[in-house]
Amino acid sequence: MSVTDTLTAIQNNTAQVNAEKAKTNVGNSTLDQDSFLQLMMAQLKYQDPLNPTDNSQLLTQQAQLTQVSELQKLNQNNSFIQASNMIGKNVAFSDPSDANQTIIGTVVESKVSSSGVTLTITGITKDSDGNIVTDSSGNEIYTTADYSLSDVLKSSGTIAIANPVTSSTTEE
Repeated sequence: MSVTDTLTAIQNNTAQVNAEKAKTNVGNSTLDQDSFLQLMMAQLKYQDPLNPTDNSQLLTQQAQLTQVSELQKLNQNNSFIQASNMIGKNVAFSDPSDANQTIIGTVVESKVSSSGVTLTITGITKDSDGNIVTDSSGNEIYTTADYSLSDVLKSSGTIAIANPVTSSTTEE
């Protein structure tokens, strides 16, 4: 192996390592309280002592960040309350993975996770033709699955509440 080949291999390996680092260094575009405080401390540490930063600007920025954070928490709490109020109700909405299918079931649980508010819905299993699937004894097969609250609410901005007795629906 020549020196040129070795240098080319080193350059290629370095480029590959740098590309992998770039993938892992892609950060989150959000700024939380801790990140803001770290940024503020770094700004204060490296400021020009003859031309210091205006303290009121820093406090205003921190107040705005706190306000946005609290509004996000409030929004999540409202979503959870909305989801909790749906427990026990029968819902019908478009399947998020197949817009041609409708999911009809009963909301049995609401949960909050890092991905947002989800609803656990138990419903009757239907095949691709829309026919109810039964087991070998002729009993309907029920399935339970989790759906995000936003997927359930996407159905034309309303939720159809199915009446289990008449099978008619009303919109809420």
